[in-house]
Amino acid sequence: AAPVMGDDGLELPPAEKLAIARSFIQLSPPGQTQKVVQDVITLMGDGGIDAKALDEMVMRVNKTQFLPVSVPGAGYSVLLTADGQLEGDGGLTFLDPQGKQALVIAHAEQRCTGVQELDAATRAECDGADRYREDVHTAMQQYVAEHLPGATLTTYGFHRGSTVKVTCCIGRCNMNMSNYWSGLWRARWSCEMTEGASTARLTGSVAAFVHYFEDGNVQLDDATTFDQTIQVEGGLAAAFVKEVAHLEAGFVRAMESIYTTMSESVLNALRRRLPITKVKFDWDNKAAVHKLAASLTAAKV
Repeated sequence: AAPVMGDDGLELPPAEKLAIARSFIQLSPPGQTQKVVQDVITLMGDGGIDAKALDEMVMRVNKTQFLPVSVPGAGYSVLLTADGQLEGDGGLTFLDPQGKQALVIAHAEQRCTGVQELDAATRAECDGADRYREDVHTAMQQYVAEHLPGATLTTYGFHRGSTVKVTCCIGRCNMNMSNYWSGLWRARWSCEMTEGASTARLTGSVAAFVHYFEDGNVQLDDATTFDQTIQVEGGLAAAFVKEVAHLEAGFVRAMESIYTTMSESVLNALRRRLPITKVKFDWDNKAAVHKLAASLTAAKV
């Protein structure tokens, strides 16, 4: 690999090279992290980046992009998220809330290589929120299957003191590399309540990212956050799903409105509707086309 050079023509020191590599990997488009990592390794050359540093860099992307990994022998997938990141091992292991175990992740390869037992304290927190987590997870599974087919849903539940916290993370990456696009939908909904209370606080965030790269590089990155109080007398799961459905529908309507405005005004304003002559060119007139071609040829000469 050729040395990585600065603007002054001098080779960059190792620390600056790593910072550039980290930036490249952090900005990986949806579903394309592996390709970016391969390019970074090529640019850095042999020994330019060690396996531990690479794992830490890719781990941040995996966590940010809600990477789904298959749990060995379990028949289901778990999202890698900040909510499921476990202490120890440099933050490289993640919680499987369904199996109540820790997932060992080969981050640079973006796969789960094994499982470990949870520590006693984390296991106890999960056990204490079981019934809330399972109810919400079941209700949200139905919602996700209807509104975002193919998405992965991971639901965490923790019981700490008198507070119960249930968090649903939803991730869906869609790609069509032959047509030069990829997209990512991420949603995180978290509910905190005191046991026996009639209300709960629901906070959430929804993010949509689209990357289109035919003859260019166009990206759409839209996100919003929510903070609501919900009534849970009739059950946490029902109230949770009802409010999530309402808020996500509003987000989608807002995006559709943006697209309409962009198509009808912004993009039209970027295009010249008529040539400078104010007359449309008659492409069906062979004589006119021949004359134009002759003029262009003469201009080249």
